Amino acid sequence: MANATADHRGQIRTRDRVRSLAEVYTHEREVNAMLDLIPDMFPTSFSDVDVKFLEPACGSGNFLEEILRRKLATIRFSRIKAVANYEHRMLRALASIYGVDICAENVAEARDRLLDVVRSHYYCDANTIEPTDGFVSGVRAILVTNIMRADMLAQADTTEAIDYRPGRHGTFIRVWSMLDDSASVETAPDLFSQGPEPKRDEVPVHYSRLAATPEPTRVPAFASKAVSA
Repeated sequence: MANATADHRGQIRTRDRVRSLAEVYTHEREVNAMLDLIPDMFPTSFSDVDVKFLEPACGSGNFLEEILRRKLATIRFSRIKAVANYEHRMLRALASIYGVDICAENVAEARDRLLDVVRSHYYCDANTIEPTDGFVSGVRAILVTNIMRADMLAQADTTEAIDYRPGRHGTFIRVWSMLDDSASVETAPDLFSQGPEPKRDEVPVHYSRLAATPEPTRVPAFASKAVSA
């Protein structure tokens, strides 16, 4: 489903876009009506924000924006109090949202809109508290990996996505896999065949280090030797 930003007058940007991308935008009214049909998918407390959403044709982000806004609604600094826990919880809400679109312009706009939602929630909810540099870099890192330019119909089995699995003390374990790995499962010789293990972090990554650590972490050689000894 493609989307419209607030300044779009109609549901079509240009006829050229319709012809080349089959792009038809969904009005905010319809977005909210459709999301209202799945209330159980949204958290009722700040501790339950990890339900995953994938928009396979996200357009400029109307659905993604509203999904994130609903996820963040239960995350309140007045309840959490600690900045690190607050930021980690917000990143968990963001990291469980994925969007794919064939148009680079749409992908860039969707990322910007989600960034604005995070920024607005932080400043309106935490008031005078400034986001840490590590949080800001973590937001940008997640948006780059989770809002992807690809053709979901033709490239899902070759487009890599990251599953951010939350850990303790503000960390994530990241697991890399293709958006659609069903093809590799179907071509396996039998159910007991051991396929290649997906890339994953061996050491949890603090959210402030996500941007600085784009590749999977590894246990230091000296540490693994000490364990085996």
